[in-house]
Formats: sequence, C-alpha cells, structure tokens
Amino acid sequence: MFSPAKSRLFVAIGLYTIAFLHYLGDDILLKRLMDLVEGKKVFLGTHWDADGIASGAIIYHLIKDKAKSIRTLSKGDVFLIEKKDVPEDCDVVICTDIHAGSDIDKPVIYIDHHPVENGDHKQDYALMIHDKDAQSCTTVIWEKLIKGTDEPYFIFLTLLGFFGDGGSNKEMPHELELKAMGAFPELMVRKQSYYDDSEYLVLERYVSSLNVGKRVHWSGQVPLELFKAIESWEPFVYNTHPLAQELQNLRYELRDLYKMPVNIKNLPHLDYIQIDCDKNIQGVLCAKHMKEKPIIVMNKYNDSIMGSMRVPDDIDFDAGIYLESFNEKISGFVGGGHERAGGFTLPIAELKQFMALLKEHHKVVKNI
Repeated sequence: MFSPAKSRLFVAIGLYTIAFLHYLGDDILLKRLMDLVEGKKVFLGTHWDADGIASGAIIYHLIKDKAKSIRTLSKGDVFLIEKKDVPEDCDVVICTDIHAGSDIDKPVIYIDHHPVENGDHKQDYALMIHDKDAQSCTTVIWEKLIKGTDEPYFIFLTLLGFFGDGGSNKEMPHELELKAMGAFPELMVRKQSYYDDSEYLVLERYVSSLNVGKRVHWSGQVPLELFKAIESWEPFVYNTHPLAQELQNLRYELRDLYKMPVNIKNLPHLDYIQIDCDKNIQGVLCAKHMKEKPIIVMNKYNDSIMGSMRVPDDIDFDAGIYLESFNEKISGFVGGGHERAGGFTLPIAELKQFMALLKEHHKVVKNI
C-alpha cells in the first residue's frame, strides 16, 4: 500500500501529465495548422454572424504572418462554402463556423462546432478542429488552439463569438472569464437589464454591431474587414476606425425596419411570418415577435426564401434538427442551426411545398 503522501504525489503527477498532454495536443494542432498554411495562398470562408466573423478574424490574425496571402469571404445566404466561392489559384481553404462543400477540390481545414452532416467529406479534411458540444466556433478555437493566450484581442473576439451564439454570461468558460476580467475589466462590468431581472455584461452590447453587415448587405464582409484591419478591441468599441463608424451608421438605417407591421399566422406547433424586404431582418423579427411557441420568419429575397427560426427557452424543441429534417425533402432547401436558433434558404419555387410540409409537420418531421 502507498502512504497517503505518495498517493497524493501520484495523483498530482497524473493530473500534471493530463494537463501537459492537453496543452501538448493544442500545440500539435496549432503547429499542423501553421504548417498547412505556411507560404500558401489561403482562402478563408466563414459565416456571416457574430461567431463566424469573430472566429474568422482570430484565424486570420493567427496565420497572417505564415500564409503567403489570405482572401476572405463571410456568407450565410447558403450555409456552405461552395467550390464556386473558392478562388481557383488558392492552395488551401479554411472554413470556420460554416460547412465545407464536398465539391471543394482543394485541401480543406475545417474549424467548427456545428454537427458534421453525413454529406460532409470529413475523411478528406487536411485538418479538422471540431467540437459539436462547444457553445461557439470561437470557443472551439479557444480550447483547441489558443487557450493559453493572454492576448486581449483574441480573448475579446472569443467572447464576442460566445455571446453571439447564445452563450450565457453565467456560463462562460472559467479561465476565459478570468483572462477577460484582467484584459478589459471595463467591458466585464455587469449591468441590470431594462427588460427583465437579468444582468448583462457591457461587452455583450457590441455583439449586435457584428450582425449589422449581414442584415444590410447580406454579407459579413464589413465587420470582418474591420476585425482584420485592427489588432486590438479599442478601435471597434470606441468607434474610432472608419469601418466601425460605418457599422454604427448602418444600425441607424435598420431601426425603422424593425418596427414594420407584420401578420403573424398560427399553426399548432409554431407561428410564422412572411415578409418581402431587401434587408436581412428576419432573425430580429423572430426575436421581437416570439411568444409562447417557436416562430419562423420567411423573407422573399430575389429568387429565394431566406428564413430564420427562434425557440423560447422553456420549450423542448430543437430548431436546428427541425430545420435539417427538411434538407432531404425539398429540392434546394438548406437548413440547420442550434437548439434555440436556426436558419434556412430555399428556392422560391419550392415555397408551396415547404408550406405544405410545415403545416403537416407531425406527419413528416420527427423533432428530436
């Protein structure tokens, strides 16, 4: 039998070894990433929401001194980086917070937290950094690539993505919270909400600014270019960079649209709204008009229907799984997301079929 002192020593050695291997694993992933992009022409594709923009910006700054060049795209009208998006002369494709199309014929580095679909060419990825249980893509990057960093800008971007994908300020990763409080304490101050008994962090107020680009331009390029151009959080928060000022102006442009009158139609399992607007505001209208049931807002845009879905916190309903169930049933339908929020696109010619399935969902869709 070992003495208590020796037992504690062995436990301590074991814990140290586990921690060492954990960080060694992180270093190996980071080294593999750097090796794959060194001297290469990189194409970085990311989602157009706050998490996609923040995760794309982190990866951009991580690799910019290694890669020969980096071109970027922030999209979401189809939740997929497709072959047609990829420049022919690029050497490596990186996808963050968005699926990679199976038709891409370049080496793919896939960094994400969304469930990997059966059609994804998982076995062909040059590198896959993935955790479907992570709150956001930025927290995947934090845990797998940069967890030991004290760089304030990376910590700031990680939290923007975390809150942008519905993370709670009561459930932040502990080490991340501690580092944030040390890096920018003025942004970690808790304030009382005007709407209920909850509290919010000052930092959370800046998440909505990242979504302005996708709402006005149907693209996250403006905020992504901003976060590529700066190397600290201050020019964004204090509105001193021209692109930060542009985002602020775009917010004013959207305010009146959020007040538009809508016709809410009721189904037994959800509510839905149909609009015809040249701005990407369906997600905001979902949040504004959601009551006791899940709600879908469908927006006619060019030849497509752009849809958003939101689910109340107290309902056992998974928006992402629900929307994914239509992918194989309707030609051109691409949908998915998280438990409380999801999105989809479909050709306008298929809207009639989608509405028929939506109204008869209990016969064709099993919500998990």
